[in-house]
Amino acid sequence: MPFPFLEEGVFCRKTIKGYRELFCFLYRYWGCCLTENTEDSLQQMLEFNHEFKEPLPEKEVIRATKSAEKAWLAKSDIKANEEAIKLGYPGAGYNLKNSKIIEWLDITKEEQIHLQTIIDGNEKRRRKRERDKLAKRKERGSTSREKYLETQSEITKDKLWQLKKVMEKYPNAKQKELAAMLGISDRHLRRLKSQI
Repeated sequence: MPFPFLEEGVFCRKTIKGYRELFCFLYRYWGCCLTENTEDSLQQMLEFNHEFKEPLPEKEVIRATKSAEKAWLAKSDIKANEEAIKLGYPGAGYNLKNSKIIEWLDITKEEQIHLQTIIDGNEKRRRKRERDKLAKRKERGSTSREKYLETQSEITKDKLWQLKKVMEKYPNAKQKELAAMLGISDRHLRRLKSQI
């Protein structure tokens, strides 16, 4: 599939109408780049077009995406590549940046969270912060929040069990005495008693 960034369900909330031609154009261009076969990429693009709820007419979509094939052919042309490099481009063909694709397809910040490659600088930095945060936690030997809460829950259950046993054994014991027997503060003892 020529759209490495298109994950199932990401664009299903969007209205594709108005974007179909652009999707087909990009599909055909990247199909040419990946397969290096213009006929195969055309057929794949036509199949992709038929997956829309309202596909574009075949003749229209072939005509509208013809420039994608021309751009790919120019990319393979040594003279066209040299001219593009002289003009400051990395080479002939389409040199699309993520920002341009995001703009063309109106990809929102929320949608970028679910994409793998077509993301802006902000999403890239957010992902790096998350990776760094996890790496630091791992380096320190920190446990996850879920694991911490699970451990604390087990400790609380154990203290509650101990409190019940101590209260059964010493029914007339004062709160300070119970807290001392359990090795906890008066405040913690009150919290535990409220759970009984």
